[in-house]
Formats: sequence, C-alpha cells, structure tokens
Amino acid sequence: MAATNCPETPRQRMITMMYLVYTAMLALNVSAEILQSFITVGDSLEVTNNLLLSKTESAYQMFENAYNNNEGKVGPSWEKAKRVRVATKQILDYLDEVKYGVISHTDGKPVAEVKKLIKEQGFNAIEKKDNYDAPTFYFCGGTDDGSAGKAVEMKKKIDAYQEEMLKLCDERFRAQLKKVQIDTKSKHKNASGQELNWQMYNFYHTVLSADVVIINKLKSEIENSEYDLVNALYSSISADDFKFDMVKARVIPKSTYVIQGDSYEADVIVAAYDSRSQLEGDVRGSHIVGDSGTLKLKFGAGAIGPQKYKGTVFVKRETGNIPYDFEGEYFVAQPSVTISATKMNVFYIGVDNPVSVGAPGVNSKDLIVSIAGSNGATIRPDGTGSYIVRVQTQGKCTITASAKIGNQTRVLGSMEYRIKPIPKPVAKIGNYSGGKIAKESLLTLKGFRVDMEGFDFPVQYTVSSYQMTFSTGGDIEAPLQGRGNAFTPEILAKMQKLRRGHKIYIENIRVKGPDGEKPASNSSMAFTIQ
Repeated sequence: MAATNCPETPRQRMITMMYLVYTAMLALNVSAEILQSFITVGDSLEVTNNLLLSKTESAYQMFENAYNNNEGKVGPSWEKAKRVRVATKQILDYLDEVKYGVISHTDGKPVAEVKKLIKEQGFNAIEKKDNYDAPTFYFCGGTDDGSAGKAVEMKKKIDAYQEEMLKLCDERFRAQLKKVQIDTKSKHKNASGQELNWQMYNFYHTVLSADVVIINKLKSEIENSEYDLVNALYSSISADDFKFDMVKARVIPKSTYVIQGDSYEADVIVAAYDSRSQLEGDVRGSHIVGDSGTLKLKFGAGAIGPQKYKGTVFVKRETGNIPYDFEGEYFVAQPSVTISATKMNVFYIGVDNPVSVGAPGVNSKDLIVSIAGSNGATIRPDGTGSYIVRVQTQGKCTITASAKIGNQTRVLGSMEYRIKPIPKPVAKIGNYSGGKIAKESLLTLKGFRVDMEGFDFPVQYTVSSYQMTFSTGGDIEAPLQGRGNAFTPEILAKMQKLRRGHKIYIENIRVKGPDGEKPASNSSMAFTIQ
C-alpha cells in the first residue's frame, strides 16, 4: 500500500484490486478451472493457426501455378503476394518469440527448453500459469503506460506490418482489409471505467496463460488477414477482365476490294463478347449506343473514294468506363457500268481523242495509264479525271491501266484501239454543194465553208485551193485558180456578169485541217444560176 501522505497511482490501485480478485478466486476454488480453460483455448488456437497456415499455403500454391501459366498477366500480383508471404512469416515468427520469451521469463527456463516442452506437452508445460507480475513487467516494463516493455515493441511491429499490407493491397480491397486488421490505436476501458491504451489493456496484470492466448489470438487475426489479402490479390488479376457469354468467329478482311490477279487477305479471329453489356461509343461526332454487346456503325456513302473514320468505344468495368480507340477504312464507288461498242474503238489522227479510265476500288491518283503500239501516240491527263490521246499515223494502239496496290504496281487491264484518219470534209457554198443557186447568194456568201458531216469532234477545216470554170452560153472559159475560203476578186467580178442558165464548175477542191491537206470528199461541184 502507499504511504498516507502519497496518493496511490492507478497502477497501485489496480494491483491492490487484482490481489483482492485473485484472493477471491482462490477462496472460491475456481482459479484452477479458469487457468485450465486458458490453456485449452491456447492449445486450440495453436491448432487453428496451423490449419490457417496450411490453408494460406494452398492459396499461395494456386497463385504460383497461375503465375507459371501466365507470367505476364499474373506477375505483378504474384510479386506482391510473395512480399506478403515474407512479411507475414516475419511477424508470426516474432510473435512466437515473444510468446516463448514471456514463458521463459516467467518460468525461469531457457527459451529452447520452453519450445521443446510445449512441443511435447502443449501449454500444460507452463508451470507458472497464474503468474502475472513477471509477465506484466515483461510486457509493460514497470511503467504506468506500458511504454517501456515488450508490448509497445510488439504494437509497433504489428502497426508497421499492417501498414505495409495496406500498401500492397489493391485499392478496391483496402477498406475491407482495414476492418479485419488488429486495432492497436483505439482506447479501451477497464471494469472501473479507466481509459487504457492497447498494451496496458491487453497485458497489464494479465496472467501468463492469458498472455499466451492473447498472442495466439493476435497470430490468428494476422493469419486470417493474410489469407484474405492473398485471395484479394489473386482476384485482382481478373477483376478487370471482360466477362463473356458469347463466342463467334469473325473475319476481318484487309480490303473489301480485290482486283483480279491480286490476293484476298483476311484475319480470322475468335471474338468473345458480352451480349448483355450495353456498349457506348463516339464516332465522327456522334454518340452511339450499342445493342447486345455490339456497337453497330452506319455511315452514309456520300463522297466518292476512300473514306477513313476513327472513334472510341467505352467498356464498363468495375473501375469505371474504360475508353478504347479504333479506326477503319472503306471505299465509296460511284455506281457504274461499262458498255463498250467494240467496233467503235477508234482514235482519229490529228485531234484530241478524250478517254475515260477508271477502276472500282482504286483511287484515280493511284492509276497509271500508258499507250503503246502506234508511232507517235501519246496520252495525258486533262485535269478533270479523264485523258487525251493524240495519234499521228494509221494502225493500232493499246491503252493499259495499272495501279499502285500496296508496295506493288499491278496491271488492271488494257484495250486496243484502231487509228483512222478524220473523215473527209465536205466543201460547201453556204448550204449549197451543187445544183441551182441564185447569183445574189453567190455574191453574198463570197466563199466556201467546210462541213464535217456526222463527225462530232470540234475540228476546223478550210478550203486551201480550188479551180473554178464558168460557162456563159458560148465556149467554156479558161479555169480560174483560187486559194482559201474566200472567192478572189477576179472570180467575184465574173459572178457579177452571170445570167440565168449560166453554169459554174468547181473542181480539184482541197481542204486543210489538223491532219494536214487533202481533197474534200466532194472534190467537184456544179451550179446553175437561176
């Protein structure tokens, strides 16, 4: 007891109270049964802890097998699991050393001997089961707050271990793990309402047999949290995996257009998807909601040629919506049909022969068009997507179209053309090519014009020379020579003197155009003045 002039400390009051309780227990003759209960619980916890160790080891073995089958996927989580395994073994070994240490300290036997006896006899081998003075000093160090004994060291090691486990734990499991970890920070109250810290609440004036049970309980809690953590790490491997209920073979072609002589290429994959999920995506500025686990795209085919698109599909995961970018390409071709009159495959000498060359599925920029077979034949683009062919001599030529496909140039096709001269022009005076004509018409028209009857090319011809003879009722006059479209002044003067019934004969009419000079198709004409 304390002196009358010095108030009792909380520790002294607790010691006094505990002595009274202990005396009462002895008087009631129940202490032996209570102490034996502690020993029984301690032994049971030891068995439970060993079973937990075996169960946890099986979880590690399953984890390691998964790692051996898929190192890339399982590796990061397996590395964390191995750190959990090492750290947990260290803290459990430490708690065993504390347990054997307090028994050694109380019973006065070496630790090695204590381990041997407990292995053989269980915790019945403890002699001073009801002693609390020596364990209290061992754990609390003779202090009022347990700040100098083994208990505070044990608390710090447990706190450090549990903090490391929280860092290794997946964020989604962290709150759950905290709930099963040992609470060493909360304040506790004893029977008299006094507030105590963790080490004082658990180990101050606690009999040795109870200390053993408490330590085994701490081990059990750590082993349970280890088992939960290892399983959580294992589950996190597939936590973000897709959940599939449908599997189909999908063909992904390299191109939707294949040219004869080329090869069709495609990838065949087995695609698994969740038909129950509702995908969403953003493509070309529009938000699309999918159906049955599929995002269906539909674009209007407006612009001609290759079209590209990009988008993002959002997949719902446990961690939220995860974006996945994608892109694609397709070709829009103008509706077309090729109808060719094979007998009309003709190029004309001396004029621009327009040609249209196109190939479905091939961009016009990738086309290579050439011509061969005729001396001096050329072909060039006209800037509007078509080509102009010029030929110089009669015969045949062939136009060949090729295209750049990938890293190769492939011939798409060719067509042969005949080369002909331009049809002979028809020389006329106004709309007259012979017959009766008024003198006034001759004097008004004052010359020739050249008509390309039935020829649609924009060709210009002029009369280069002619010979004109007048018959005025007597002898036929000597022919007059003319050049060009216009009548000569001499010819116009003769025409002024013509009378009804007089005749004009025009012969040797020659014309000149883009293909040179040649006779007109009507190289002679005859007129009668009416």
